[in-house]
Amino acid sequence: MTRAVKAPPLSRGRHKHRVAVLVDPDTEGFEVGVIQQVFGRRTGTVQTVVRDIGSPYEVILCGESERYILPSGADLGQLAPLHTLLTADTVMVPGVQKPLASRSSAILGSVRGAYQNGARMVSYCGGAFVLGRAGVLDGRQATTHWLLADEFRAVFPRVRLTPDKLFVDDGPVHTSGGVFATMDLALHLLALDMGDAHANDVGRLLVAGPRRPGAQAQYVKQSLRADDDLPMGSFLHWLREHVYEPLTLAGLAQQQHLSQRSLVRKFRQATGMSVFDWINQERVSQAKALLETTDHPVGDIAVMVGFQTPETLRRNFDRHVGTTAGAYRAEFRRQSHRTDEPVDTAPVASN
Repeated sequence: MTRAVKAPPLSRGRHKHRVAVLVDPDTEGFEVGVIQQVFGRRTGTVQTVVRDIGSPYEVILCGESERYILPSGADLGQLAPLHTLLTADTVMVPGVQKPLASRSSAILGSVRGAYQNGARMVSYCGGAFVLGRAGVLDGRQATTHWLLADEFRAVFPRVRLTPDKLFVDDGPVHTSGGVFATMDLALHLLALDMGDAHANDVGRLLVAGPRRPGAQAQYVKQSLRADDDLPMGSFLHWLREHVYEPLTLAGLAQQQHLSQRSLVRKFRQATGMSVFDWINQERVSQAKALLETTDHPVGDIAVMVGFQTPETLRRNFDRHVGTTAGAYRAEFRRQSHRTDEPVDTAPVASN
């Protein structure tokens, strides 16, 4: 592999950067595997072929108990105790199958303590809920799987959630979206520590696709949500069906048989957002779907989703997605075409 021109930061006199990975009974084993593959030592034939002299990272799996059989059936072996997090250089929290579940005071205290001790904090997918419960994300920008955005906002109103992003850097705290964004964020962190060339070489060894930037949008389709069991779920479903209409707060309050003040209060309690912030976000989501699947002009799409003018669509699209509607359409189609192209598996250089 290409010799790295950088090295990960070290602390406490150690010779390797310690990555402590929090494992809970409902941890997603796939994401633990990605962490081990990206930051761990190459094994077997790969190690011999590329003459790998060893990873500059020490990856340690930690848990409240000594061993768990994960929902996938994976047995990760004996786990280090939770206090290992307190002296780690980086703490990583993989996704969990029950993101809305509470976590023990021991887990949250260890995560919080690691953050206060200066560790770089990383979460993948629903792992952001663990960082959120530990108070790590308060006042920060973060992301998680877009499907969990409403629940996240309701539980963590002090976090600036940007669910459209693949991953988000906010100082020493890094969060990513869905399962396959785990690789994107892991390689991004590797590039920060070791340089782009090293991260690209590791990506090639893992036969990963081209590294995607964090600002690239998650491909959101809100209609996949089943909101009926959530507070105001039936109203959210109704809004999605009527979002293209010229909606007013008075009309919505009448539709719900509530006063305007009560509707505003109940809606924010249920979603963590104002009524029209939610509506505009949903209109952007539906515009994205139309940009992905049709050739309608942007001006027509603006009217179809309720924005009425291209300028209103442009302003809201830039706010929620961070790019223009035209650029989003072009990027989505470019990424879709890539799935039909062979992955670059050319041999990497070795020294």
